[in-house]
Amino acid sequence: MPRNGEFGLTTRIDLNASINELPAKIFIELRDKLVTNPADKDWRALARAVEDKYPINPCMIERWAISGDSASSKLLTWLSSQAMTIKELANYLNKIEFDTYSLGLSPYVDIQIIKSPPEEIDVYEGDPLVMEVEATGQPHPRYQWFCCQNGQDDFKKLVGRTEKILRLNDVTTANAGTYTCQIHNCKDPDKTKFTKYTLVSVAPNPVPRNTGLNPPSGENVIYLYNQMGLRTPSSPDIIPGLVNSLEQRCGSVSYSLILGHPKDVTVGMNEPFVLSVETYGDPPIMYQWFRNGLPLAGQVAPKLSVAHASISDFARYYCVVRNGYKTEQSNTACVKEKFPRPDRNVEIVLVSQPKSVSVKFGGCALFSCEARCCEPLKYQWFKDGMPLKDQTASEIKFMNIQDRRDVGFYQCEISVDSMNENVPRRMTMGALLTVEIPSVKDNVEYNPSDKVALLIGNADYKCESPLTASTIDVQVLSESFRALDFRVVSLLNLTKPEIENAVLHFCDLIEDNVYTVFYFCGHGFEEHGMSYLVPTDAPAAYTAQECVCAQEVLANIQRKQPPVILMILDICRQQGKVKSTVVPPTVAKTNRGNTVFCYATSVGLAAYENKSGGLLVHHLSPLLRKNIGIDALVSEVKEEFFRVQKHSNIQIPQLVSNLLEPRRSLTDKISKKGQTEAFQIRDQIWNAAHQKPAKQEIRFDEVGVVIELDFQSEFSNVLHLFTRVTDPGRTSDCVGKITNFSPPISQQGKVAEFKKNSRVVTKISLQDIQKLKENLIVDVTITFFISGIQYFLQRRVNLGQPLVAKLRLWEQTHNFTLSSRREGIEQSEESYSM
Repeated sequence: MPRNGEFGLTTRIDLNASINELPAKIFIELRDKLVTNPADKDWRALARAVEDKYPINPCMIERWAISGDSASSKLLTWLSSQAMTIKELANYLNKIEFDTYSLGLSPYVDIQIIKSPPEEIDVYEGDPLVMEVEATGQPHPRYQWFCCQNGQDDFKKLVGRTEKILRLNDVTTANAGTYTCQIHNCKDPDKTKFTKYTLVSVAPNPVPRNTGLNPPSGENVIYLYNQMGLRTPSSPDIIPGLVNSLEQRCGSVSYSLILGHPKDVTVGMNEPFVLSVETYGDPPIMYQWFRNGLPLAGQVAPKLSVAHASISDFARYYCVVRNGYKTEQSNTACVKEKFPRPDRNVEIVLVSQPKSVSVKFGGCALFSCEARCCEPLKYQWFKDGMPLKDQTASEIKFMNIQDRRDVGFYQCEISVDSMNENVPRRMTMGALLTVEIPSVKDNVEYNPSDKVALLIGNADYKCESPLTASTIDVQVLSESFRALDFRVVSLLNLTKPEIENAVLHFCDLIEDNVYTVFYFCGHGFEEHGMSYLVPTDAPAAYTAQECVCAQEVLANIQRKQPPVILMILDICRQQGKVKSTVVPPTVAKTNRGNTVFCYATSVGLAAYENKSGGLLVHHLSPLLRKNIGIDALVSEVKEEFFRVQKHSNIQIPQLVSNLLEPRRSLTDKISKKGQTEAFQIRDQIWNAAHQKPAKQEIRFDEVGVVIELDFQSEFSNVLHLFTRVTDPGRTSDCVGKITNFSPPISQQGKVAEFKKNSRVVTKISLQDIQKLKENLIVDVTITFFISGIQYFLQRRVNLGQPLVAKLRLWEQTHNFTLSSRREGIEQSEESYSM
């Protein structure tokens, strides 16, 4: 029953009074419900609801969450300190559909039905059924759907259907019937209301599901008209509309053109055989048969018939089927010979064998073999007894050999490319590849096939103190690594999923002869010997679970087995604020000998910054272009620190290395010999993630103004937009600006204005490009004067998904952690303090 018997608000509460004047019983009940309610009606939801007038620092919210006291009590106390009245509180609680009536903060309001389903709904089998109802009242209405399927007014409750919207997917005739929704907000049955009856009729679907029916193309529509003896539509405009309607009708239908696949057969020489494929779908359906991957001329029917089988007919067959909408390939069927003729020479004869070879460092090698047979042959190369992926030619090449990984024992297995199982496979003799690896004292030239660097700087934290050095240091290192011909990916202010996805996409640029650098600058800590990188969205009391483990970053990079990995971690190495309760990931030990860790500071110490940047980059950047080994390079950073006593007194860098080739240098020249195609693929991957919108002109024909819109990018997720008036038209003092842009990206810094060729140019920088889920939309606004009166005009421009937006870094990752991929790298037991 409604509270107070009069369906009204108790007179003991003054709605204009402050929250701290709430009766103790009501305050406690409100406090407890804000803790126990679902997430959309709890204290956090209330904090979000009041943000329009009472913004709350996120750090404060996180401190409330981890405090031993009730977070809801602290929120209500804080709102009271902001002079919020009880009436305001009730309004905000109603926004999140909190039951304020039961607390006595709102009067009882009868249910009013605002929206009801239509009285009749006709649907086809397999289609979704959606009915929606909307009502108001206090307390907030609750819903229960009922259905009558026998027409005898015997309504049954639909269990679990207690939302405003009733949605049934893939309806059948069993879902036909009469539906209504019960709406109530108290126990009084007289206050309960029902929506009008809705009669739902379910008819058989004219487009059968999973039968292969699909919309034909425009040409096939005309064909169908002719086949049915109908006159072709006189207006050509009708055809596209008919095709579109058919596509919309069938777009969600899952189907297959092929119902029956060809079967394996075994026949003798000169005997007949037939292969067939069974299809069902919109005509015309076209066929093409293939033998051993090559199309058979004239074989364009559902059946492939051979009257007299010959040697060449014993092979693998499949059929490609298509109509005006889709294309499918059948399963492969094998035609085998029943009784191989004894007089046929099907033996594989080895003509030449691979020969052992020894090459110098950076040289090339070739193994080849030759065989003869009356049937087509196929090849598979092996190294040390293991098959090599994609090495299925008669020869195998090695270009620009850079390390020991190519050293080994090579053989080639040769077999017939048919189903004749009576022909034995042949294995060539083994050939040994040896490489003269130079000693440390030799003056050898290393030549990587490419060099890549991922630089991440986190500065703007949600619940941590902001940093000034991160942006500066990433910018400085970007310029230094680009000067060394590195492909640089530079990103600012990333959340945990964004860091993980950035690493996974970065790994697409890495191969077995690509130098790799990873740099992170931001907050960090150490726990159980692991280094953790703090993302910008970490809560105030973050643990290892909310952060990214640097060793997991390394494990992902190690999967590509590059010759050099330089991990530069510009973070503090002290214990975290809150000790994690989770067991740290286990790093599997390997001996790849390719990793150098450059820590900004030693274990237990902090890393520092000043106005010009971080101390590590201050000393590291000038050394990067020195033609010295990576180990020596990082060691020299220590010497630079000790030359500045005030730096070495507070921060001591550390080197941890297991590099087996310490003479490798970041200055080594890139060689594309034998790697041109792979180099071009990396080009495409990198360019796709750094594509800026094209320069364009925005015309305001009303006043004859032309605006030039141009773009630059300094970081991979920051876009600079320049607007310049190229033609002022009939206006004076005309200036163009970007006045609005798509959320959730934000503006970096202030809008800048300067003159170029006597025209005003404005520059705005948009950051967080990686957060874009849709295209970037901006508003270009011009302000101008005509006859001394100021006006403005605006154009909306779609800039697509620039830079890294198309990588969708905001998505959750599922294959990043060590627990799902037990790989890693052993850090050498012998570490060298810098």
